[in-house]
Amino acid sequence: MEEIKKIGIDARFFGSKDKGFGRYVENLIINLENIDKINQYFIFLNRGREKEYTPRNPNFRKILIGHNSLWPFKIDKKMKSCDLDLDMIHFTCLPFPVFYKTRNKIVLTVHDLTWRAFPPFKNPLKKFFYGLIFSNAIKKADRIIAVSEYTKKDILSFCKTDQEKIKVIYEGVS
Repeated sequence: MEEIKKIGIDARFFGSKDKGFGRYVENLIINLENIDKINQYFIFLNRGREKEYTPRNPNFRKILIGHNSLWPFKIDKKMKSCDLDLDMIHFTCLPFPVFYKTRNKIVLTVHDLTWRAFPPFKNPLKKFFYGLIFSNAIKKADRIIAVSEYTKKDILSFCKTDQEKIKVIYEGVS
């Protein structure tokens, strides 16, 4: 008999409102609901997104976290307050929780590194700290999903990490 795993999914950008990230996580969850009838999933959503996702599989449970800008600081606290002892958590995009300490496996999806060339912030100090957060996430992740070979190459040129832990999984079409 297969052991049941407890898996968390970062779904803070769930739905079409956030376009690419939102569609990625929405399709990931919908397809997992269709194919996995064994494992337990805990879907971490921002408050205000709770109406966008209704689990169709009884093994999926939504958990609400606070506002998006504070999300990286709240997920660890939320998992402790819910007494979740996850086997794995999938962070579907950055920013990665800075102070996240865990016993569970971490999967991280990296969509691209355009923030290096076109930072979403004007302050060079913010770009520096975002780079530290990114490097920390790459270091802590047990597995990394890169959405293209170019992204994988970019990760390897920016961070010292084992290329074996990076798997290219192309994004699909709805």
